[in-house]
Amino acid sequence: MKRYFILVAAVALATVSCSKTYEANPTAPQGIGFGSWAENLSRARTQGSNTFTNGDDFNVYGYKADTTTAVKTTVFNGDVVSYDGTNWTYSPTRYWDQSTNKYTFFAVSPAGKIASADAQTGAFTSNSISFAGNDNDVLVADKKEVKKEAYAQTVTIPFNHITSLVDFKVKKHADLGTDVLAITSFNISNIDNVGTFSINDAYTDKHPVATWNATAHAGSYDNTSGVTSVATLPANVSNSTPDFLIDSLIVMPQTFRTDANIQTVNIEYTITGNAGSGDVATFTKSFNLKLFDNVDDTDNEDTIIGRWEQGKHYTFIITINANKIVFSASITDWVTVDNGYNYLLN
Repeated sequence: MKRYFILVAAVALATVSCSKTYEANPTAPQGIGFGSWAENLSRARTQGSNTFTNGDDFNVYGYKADTTTAVKTTVFNGDVVSYDGTNWTYSPTRYWDQSTNKYTFFAVSPAGKIASADAQTGAFTSNSISFAGNDNDVLVADKKEVKKEAYAQTVTIPFNHITSLVDFKVKKHADLGTDVLAITSFNISNIDNVGTFSINDAYTDKHPVATWNATAHAGSYDNTSGVTSVATLPANVSNSTPDFLIDSLIVMPQTFRTDANIQTVNIEYTITGNAGSGDVATFTKSFNLKLFDNVDDTDNEDTIIGRWEQGKHYTFIITINANKIVFSASITDWVTVDNGYNYLLN
């Protein structure tokens, strides 16, 4: 079997260019505004979309600081910033304090995920989160610092995925020739699907690092569960381009277990001989998710993945082959015993 994985780095949203001229020391109070971003955030919270859309939101936390006295004052403490498709808004409006030297912001999207937070460190503990498809991505922002000379400008916040994105695909081995391969059932089971995450205050190079704690391991994602992330089971699998079995599934980052509750791949399929006009053979297979490797061979022992990590996109490809039972015949020659047996009859 062959397994590919594609690393999707945490994607920062680029600033939309603006022709407005900002004053370094404005004569009138300037409201703190959060901006819109470019269309490059690879996420799957909204089916078929890679961008923030109308109705998205985030909780923002932050403080202002006087670097001379080292005094920090909380300015935002979980305020909801909402997107209407064009603008990000919140209420009540806060204004830049020109007597301080720096603001620092932290954020989590979507809003409502956080159970406890420290607005002056960006340390978070989440509520319990249930994973059920591709509509529950979780994004945590980089630690964003704004110095005094940029106070009048829109605050742009780069977000990072702290979940994992998973695809499963299937292809037919060339050895099957014109035999027809069809998938009749597919699911992955024993997946960590309920849990919490925490973000400590040690943002590495200003990037958040999430620690996940699973509380349930009974997740099952398949083509009959009704979640929008699954693909239609292919009626006739080709041996060239892999077909989707599960598409854009958002999952909790997790380590693959080795106990009785290992994360398992379960597949049922049929092979019909003679280009679909012959006999039909049905197969049911289950195997450990850890057995995907980076070589399409017969041993499935070159394991190179032991877990799903935050912000990464994994594609698993199942290649199906079968060895036909073929008969040939031969006849063993007579065995000559000695030189013959004699009896003299008088």
